[in-house]
Amino acid sequence: MAWPAARALLAARIVRIRNFRAFGFCAVEQKWLAAGIGLGLLAFGLSFAIEGIYFMFVTEPNTRADFQAAATAGPVSLIVLVVTGALFTPFGEEVLFRGVIANALNRYGPRAGIVGSAAIFGVVHGPSVILLDAFMVGVLTGYLFRKTNSLWPAIVVHVIYNGAHLLYYATL
Repeated sequence: MAWPAARALLAARIVRIRNFRAFGFCAVEQKWLAAGIGLGLLAFGLSFAIEGIYFMFVTEPNTRADFQAAATAGPVSLIVLVVTGALFTPFGEEVLFRGVIANALNRYGPRAGIVGSAAIFGVVHGPSVILLDAFMVGVLTGYLFRKTNSLWPAIVVHVIYNGAHLLYYATL
């Protein structure tokens, strides 16, 4: 997911957007980073509730089997999985979905920016329970992005959420 974000930033550069602060690359107060940690942990917990309700009505194959297998394949595999899945992926996705898409939708108001970017984020994750989890994370990160005008708290939420899931998979 980092490559689409890089292409989006390159396109912005080509159309003469030179200041990446426009995409949310700006400093933020520590309290918002702490809020990101808290919301990331909340999202991790909420995902179990969402999945519990979802699986009461829908049966589908395990869409996370590859992640679970990699998390339990040994320490090197787990480290690679955490670095790529809990650091690189959240950074790229937040740049694209909050820094570019939410910013574009914000001109239509806060609901369009937050809910619209979260809906697109969910749909991109595919038609499964992950769509609902991604939508929930997208709303939380979209709210923080809108509140702070900075990508960093949103990235923290996403890193904590993905990292907690990947470490959880390692315990299965």
